[in-house]
Amino acid sequence: MKKVLSLVLAMLMLLGTLGLTACGASYNTVDDIKAEGKLVMYTEAGFAPYEFVYNNEIVGVDVEIMKAVAAKLGVELVIEDVLFDTITTSVGNGKADAGAAGITITAERAEEVDFSVPYTSTEQYIIVAADNADITNAEELKGKKIGVQQGTTSDFMVEGLISDGTLAGATLTPYDAPAVAAASIGKIDAVVTDKLTAQIIVDGSNGAYKTFPCVKADGSAVAEVEEYGVAVAKGNETLLAVINEVLEDLIAQGKIAEWESYYNDLAATVEE
Repeated sequence: MKKVLSLVLAMLMLLGTLGLTACGASYNTVDDIKAEGKLVMYTEAGFAPYEFVYNNEIVGVDVEIMKAVAAKLGVELVIEDVLFDTITTSVGNGKADAGAAGITITAERAEEVDFSVPYTSTEQYIIVAADNADITNAEELKGKKIGVQQGTTSDFMVEGLISDGTLAGATLTPYDAPAVAAASIGKIDAVVTDKLTAQIIVDGSNGAYKTFPCVKADGSAVAEVEEYGVAVAKGNETLLAVINEVLEDLIAQGKIAEWESYYNDLAATVEE
């Protein structure tokens, strides 16, 4: 009987250990990724120059970054195009190894995922029709119809300004991508998005749109400068260390700025 009880106890301990392992980390470590031979990246391919579709392929700055990470690991990069506002949740749940989509590092998102070192910064810009003389700064968005990409910091910022009365009477319309929102100008009054994306949309519009900083009438900012980072599941220190190493090398070589310039020009041809 003692032997039987000892055996049962040992089995229960083993099952408990296996259960803890199964219910523990829900992410792939570097060793897991190497064993599987692939690095899964979630993105939203409507945010040029960081990710967009060109010749039926997803390209952009974030793609180049993650290609460099995959090369460092010696694996294939697999890119999944998903809705932007699902990326951090999916990465946090282990559905993807990393999220790279021009994701601004925020305290709220950092509760769900861990972020790499920042690799670029941006600020908010406003896009309006080229002949629009009524909107020249953020405060003149009061009472207007404003388009944003759903789930982005542009979305959250405008929603906050409406809620606190800064943009009293304004209405917010979410779109899947800034370019889609801009195509609706006429039905809506303006689009708020990140600087480089706004410039690409305007440059490719054949003079239909213009853009300017999202600031108050006195020139003061309505939002802080934002920084982008690559997202990984919380606690995935091995993958984060590799991503940070790659990013620091790319930044030191000037590759991020080089890719931003290259994909700015390329994306403008897509918009035309």
